[in-house]
Amino acid sequence: MTSTTVAREIATAGLLLASYPIDLFARQGERLLPRLGGEPVVLAHGLGGSRANFLAFAAYIRMTGFSNISFFEYSRWQSVTQSAEQLGEFVHQLSPEGGVHLIGHSLGGTISRRFSAMAPRGTVRSLVTIGSPYSFSQFSTNEVAIFGDEDPIVPPPPAEMVSEQMFKRLIVLDRTGHLAILYHPETLRIAANELRLNRL
Repeated sequence: MTSTTVAREIATAGLLLASYPIDLFARQGERLLPRLGGEPVVLAHGLGGSRANFLAFAAYIRMTGFSNISFFEYSRWQSVTQSAEQLGEFVHQLSPEGGVHLIGHSLGGTISRRFSAMAPRGTVRSLVTIGSPYSFSQFSTNEVAIFGDEDPIVPPPPAEMVSEQMFKRLIVLDRTGHLAILYHPETLRIAANELRLNRL
């Protein structure tokens, strides 16, 4: 990992920590506002994180025309399968007929992928994972997977080991680590484009 990437990771960690108190105010504001319409976008944080990690990301997605944004939170102590089932219940409450867009960072992406694989057809319109653990045998042909080339936690899969069924699209961003990838301009652009592409 280069010194530039290390510096970005440290700066991003500070930004993530600073987002926690801001989230307290955001939660209060959401209680006062009615839920906006439109296609639901669900953001799922990584292991040990919280919805606060996605506040800046959510603001960007809103600016691109997706105003119905929800945050999926889960216990770090439960299995991926349990979290995926919990996500299914959450999605059904948001949109009983399906048609949601899922974006997950790290473990949140793995949970989103697991739910997408077991969900009825048409439930998940978009699936974007960001620095998420994967399996070489997975079948996830609707998934746009974004990785940082200097991510020591979830390194991108070697190109020679990626099969056609693993992802719909695989993107590796230069000089980017596990945390900073969440704020990378290309991550934001790619995610927003995928949502627009799959919009009803």
